[in-house]
Amino acid sequence: MKIIKHLFTALFIALTIGIVSCKKDDGPTANTEDLYKNKPSTPIPASLKNGLWFWGGLSPISYYDRDGHQVGNDWEAARQYSFTEVDGKGRLEFIQYLGTRNASNCVTEIYTLKKGTVVFEGTDKFTFHPVEGNFRTVKKGCSNDGTTKRQATAEELKPEDYLWEIKQISGEPYFYIYDSKDVNKEDPVFVYSFAQ
Repeated sequence: MKIIKHLFTALFIALTIGIVSCKKDDGPTANTEDLYKNKPSTPIPASLKNGLWFWGGLSPISYYDRDGHQVGNDWEAARQYSFTEVDGKGRLEFIQYLGTRNASNCVTEIYTLKKGTVVFEGTDKFTFHPVEGNFRTVKKGCSNDGTTKRQATAEELKPEDYLWEIKQISGEPYFYIYDSKDVNKEDPVFVYSFAQ
């Protein structure tokens, strides 16, 4: 289990570097901070506070080596939630990575980043209020190589409601997220492991 945690942590670091390295950092602006101030937020529950929750897999994105042996998957994916507080107000950062390789050896990587506030209601519901975000696509070995980046639209920054719970499995905490309509918590949308 510790090896898996180290792999998750390594993938998180790689994802963070991938997203941040291509980001122009002009520092926080008054407008950005105003966006956060004008969104609802509550303190983060102790079981999630300052936690990094990760789901995904890390593998070579390829089908076969030059000798015809299968060496990996044709896709990989990872997601993470990071919960923090600023002046006692909950903040949430969501990062997602999707990578594919097709039979023509075209690699496409898609990075999603959303940041915002979070409101916890009762013991099992939270609403993510994104205030900023971007999407970056990197293509290598494709007919249209290059990197494209765009800011999230207002539609993509709408609040997202979820039900949640922490389950202990073999002594390790797992963060279960459910659709807000799944009141019996029967079909998790994602299950995240604690990465740090």
